[in-house]
Amino acid sequence: MNSALHFFTGENDYALEKEVSRWKRGFCEKHGSENFLMLYAKEASLSDILDAVSAMPFIAEKRLVLIRGIPKVEKEDIKTIADNVHPQVIVAFVDSKPDKRLGAVKALTQIAEMKEFVPLSPRALGSWASALVQAEGGSIDEKSFALLLQVVGSDQWTLESELKKLVLFAPGGRIEPAHIDILAVPSGEQVVWKLTDLIGSKRIDDALLFLSNRLERGEDPYGLWSILLNMIKNVTLVWAALQEGLRDDKSIASAVGIHFFVVRGLIPLAKSLDAVRIRQLVDFATEADLALKTGGYHYTAEKQGEIIALTERAMLMCR
Repeated sequence: MNSALHFFTGENDYALEKEVSRWKRGFCEKHGSENFLMLYAKEASLSDILDAVSAMPFIAEKRLVLIRGIPKVEKEDIKTIADNVHPQVIVAFVDSKPDKRLGAVKALTQIAEMKEFVPLSPRALGSWASALVQAEGGSIDEKSFALLLQVVGSDQWTLESELKKLVLFAPGGRIEPAHIDILAVPSGEQVVWKLTDLIGSKRIDDALLFLSNRLERGEDPYGLWSILLNMIKNVTLVWAALQEGLRDDKSIASAVGIHFFVVRGLIPLAKSLDAVRIRQLVDFATEADLALKTGGYHYTAEKQGEIIALTERAMLMCR
């Protein structure tokens, strides 16, 4: 292993970037920013890299060269780079998801000191969150953190932002489920899960409030309408399976091809609907969506009222 050559990689880009920032900050404080150089592999030639790693520090003990990405060079070229590193220079390659089939990547894994950043286990994620909140002057228990994970997902960048916001909002910094319900912002798939769960469990008033909050935060009304349409399709399939005599969550999931957790969330709603109401719901959603696509209703970024009203009406039909 070449102690002057480092390779940071791994799917946990949060931990990776924090480590890179720590290296850069610590190095510049000790040796000066003039001895730090960032290169981007997509823009740098082999000659550029060789020039960078072979240059001695400027009135300091060390120089740090950080290379973002893996350069498009041969396996032998990585050995050439390593051989040309100045004795007072540290070189770090950074790539969270490199193509491991490439010769350059294989060479780096063989000769560089490699540090791999992997996603945290649920227990480790909880410990990380607790430490972060404590550092901000607050606290969060396991139940509250589990709820936060359900709402925003496990991405550490998102969790860091949400946790810091919640500490400031919660009295005394003590984060509780009620604070998460009010303030946490679902993203991506979590929006789908949250809205589906609220309607499926017949918490329609909460679902309407969630809809309003998402719209206030700039969510696309058509995207929310699409989520609702998909939920109506799924609840219809679950309702049909119940009519066929299926009762077990897993059996229904297997029969209709829907995720087990989705089925579980929709069963309360499906059980509350009779044949007349399920037909009314499906007919309304179908006709409204067709009208939106053919000009019967109008939706633009400036004119959102009709699609929002349709979404609210369909949700109220699930009471």
